[in-house]
Amino acid sequence: MLHRALGQYPGLASAIEVKRFEHTATTYALVAIAKLRDGSILVIRDYLFADGTQKYAYHWQASDGALLGRWDNEAHWPEVATFPHHFHPSTGPVAAS
Repeated sequence: MLHRALGQYPGLASAIEVKRFEHTATTYALVAIAKLRDGSILVIRDYLFADGTQKYAYHWQASDGALLGRWDNEAHWPEVATFPHHFHPSTGPVAAS
């Protein structure tokens, strides 16, 4: 899944470290870190539960740790049009995702 997604953009990642990957026929848990060619880092947390719900957070940060953006589906921004999916930019308000 992760390799397939990154495979659509060859050369984007210089390294991928899978910290956790567990799966069954109906669930999975993935935690990975992708170091991107520009030196930034994408931390990926993606879970699919037996009831079909998914929880994810994709945290993108500069090499110095500064937030570049984060996409997640934590249900705490009900006013966002794509609720519960939303984007935290490095500056400014939470946006639709």
